Amino acid sequence: MRSIVSCIGRRAVLASAALALVSSFSVPAAAQSDWPSKPVRIIVGFPPGGGADVLARAISIGLAHEINGTVIVENRPGAGGLTATEFVAKSPADGYTLYIATPGSFTIWPGLRKLNYDARKDFVAISTLVTMPNLLLTSASAPYQNVAGLIAAAKAPGAQINYGSGGVGTIGQIAAEQFNLMAGLRLTHVPYKGTAPLLSDVIGGVVPITFADPSAKSLIDGGKLRVLAVTTSQRSRLFPNVPTMAEAGVPGYDLKNWYGLVAPAGTPSDIVAKLNAALVKIMAQPDVRQRLEGAGMEATSSSPTQFTDLMNTERTKWGALIAKVGMRPE
Repeated sequence: MRSIVSCIGRRAVLASAALALVSSFSVPAAAQSDWPSKPVRIIVGFPPGGGADVLARAISIGLAHEINGTVIVENRPGAGGLTATEFVAKSPADGYTLYIATPGSFTIWPGLRKLNYDARKDFVAISTLVTMPNLLLTSASAPYQNVAGLIAAAKAPGAQINYGSGGVGTIGQIAAEQFNLMAGLRLTHVPYKGTAPLLSDVIGGVVPITFADPSAKSLIDGGKLRVLAVTTSQRSRLFPNVPTMAEAGVPGYDLKNWYGLVAPAGTPSDIVAKLNAALVKIMAQPDVRQRLEGAGMEATSSSPTQFTDLMNTERTKWGALIAKVGMRPE
């Protein structure tokens, strides 16, 4: 009798354990199906006013509509985007924290020093959002009328010309260091905490030149900044009268900037797929494309795999440049 009761007891315990195990798997599934049940944050690693911030705000309304939820934009500037990148890497992988990825944190800084995150392993790609050239800019009142004139001035005996960037490890610094290498120059880097204060100082002549993203377009159109060249191998349809760096006297120069959306690694695949589908629709909308073109950006989209491949390719490319020119994390 005792053996029968004992057997029944063991079966009951096993059944309860099995039910608990099933329940433990069903809770996350239910939570995912309810997503989003609270506001989704898009983190931007730079102050308001720069290209990443303009982009985040341009997509936030459409994304809220597509996912039937609330989307807020949160700026966390610092360390050329690293502060925000580290924050997102350590955030819960629940679909409520997204990040505007830029080349700096994902393809440049990994070649500069050991980081508190792994750009390959700590994030999942969702989609590219925009592509654009960088622009070689100077003040409208500066003496440099073209790239050839700038190169000549930089090579003059005793010349010391600085360039500004939105921060150490940003694509603006990479663009300038590639210019240094290919034109045989020694322009000195002056890092800023974001694009807005940098452009203000370029306009004022505090720093002579910069390679900035096209969010400066309104300042160019307003006659405050002069654009000397675009960094892509082909002219930009947004700046059709501006020569490429190759046309302007630096053969072979080619650099394309981009922004995309990522989330912490482990974010459920169904949420990533839902976000990707939403972004494909949003980036094709005429009003979104027009708003981004006004800021000098061309709307695009991609699969998560395509975005991952882009970042992997550029990580190798910029790592080689960093090693060649001896860039340091200042």
